[in-house]
Amino acid sequence: MREILIKEQMVQTKLPKDFVYDNQTLTIPKNIAFQDPIKITILDDHNESLKIIVSENTSIKIILEVQNDTLEASQYHFDLLAKKNSHVKYLLVSELKSKKGLVEHYFTAERDAKLDLLGGFVSDIIDAKMHVDLIGEGAEVKMRAVAVSSDENQQNIDVLIVHKAPNTIGDMTNIGIANKQGKIILNGVEKIEKGMKNANAFQTLKGIITSDQAIVEVNPILLIDEYDVKAGHGATIGKIEEDVLYYLKSRGLTQQEAEKLIINGFLKPVIDEIDDEPLKERFVNLVNSRI
Repeated sequence: MREILIKEQMVQTKLPKDFVYDNQTLTIPKNIAFQDPIKITILDDHNESLKIIVSENTSIKIILEVQNDTLEASQYHFDLLAKKNSHVKYLLVSELKSKKGLVEHYFTAERDAKLDLLGGFVSDIIDAKMHVDLIGEGAEVKMRAVAVSSDENQQNIDVLIVHKAPNTIGDMTNIGIANKQGKIILNGVEKIEKGMKNANAFQTLKGIITSDQAIVEVNPILLIDEYDVKAGHGATIGKIEEDVLYYLKSRGLTQQEAEKLIINGFLKPVIDEIDDEPLKERFVNLVNSRI
């Protein structure tokens, strides 16, 4: 795995071959299928922006880690452009201790581009936005976002997919897990604009609470201005099913161990995509400390 470290808007490590970084824009070359993931770390910067361009016919996996241990207000703005026929798997791990954090992501997919997006949010207090524009015919996005809150953590996650071309596919699954006095708001919005025929839009939002003081709010919204489409959504909020907990406890697990096992199952799609072992271990430990 190649690593790119950015601090104070400057690249601190050597770039991979034919990568270009200029004016806070990272351009990834065309016509290449990268076998190893690229990890980009934004370190200890309170006001960072970065644009990533994945060129035509390129396939790549990107891990973006946003890490800041200070309590100062933090604001991050990221753009990713997937050019024609590119395939991008993208994992965001947001770990901010700031009491006022803002992380904005804007993704654009051109013709036949495919995006597989995962967001893992374990910040203390954060407003996060993941906005996807499908502007080319045949563009597809699969979006999965997971937020975990405990104590007095507050996480507001807005996920928006807009179909701006016909024959596009948008599929989102957002999960919020709250313990103690944790609070999570998940907004999932998918819009199909007029004339965008044969667009498919599906969304699932799930909230899990493990204490009576925890709050999870889920808001699935479909905005459709075209008749010739397929769309559907669903949302659930509740505690972990008692019969599942009973089964696990009957096998010798405590209540807390059973809850951790089930919740880690929900997180597995994100955890499995973290190729960097120290980051994976830190993410898993932080999540489990909140359950």
